[in-house]
Amino acid sequence: MELKEGDILQRGLYFYRIYTISRKDIVMNKIIYNFKTEKLQIFHGYEYTNFNEVGDGKLYTILEAENKDTLSKLELIKRKYKLQKL
Repeated sequence: MELKEGDILQRGLYFYRIYTISRKDIVMNKIIYNFKTEKLQIFHGYEYTNFNEVGDGKLYTILEAENKDTLSKLELIKRKYKLQKL
């Protein structure tokens, strides 16, 4: 399992971008939808997770940032927000 800064982690319908990796944990930013600009953006707050919670069959799934499938999955954030707003 090779993690690097910029990779995307998925937990259910929530997505996070890896900000930095330390020896103890992973620091990440939540990816949110800005309804005014209608674009995805990085939330400025930080969340932390442990290496034990990342990987296949664990709490967080790793998605490669450059993968086209990842971009389609990120569209779920927009759909989720629009459904919540209804």
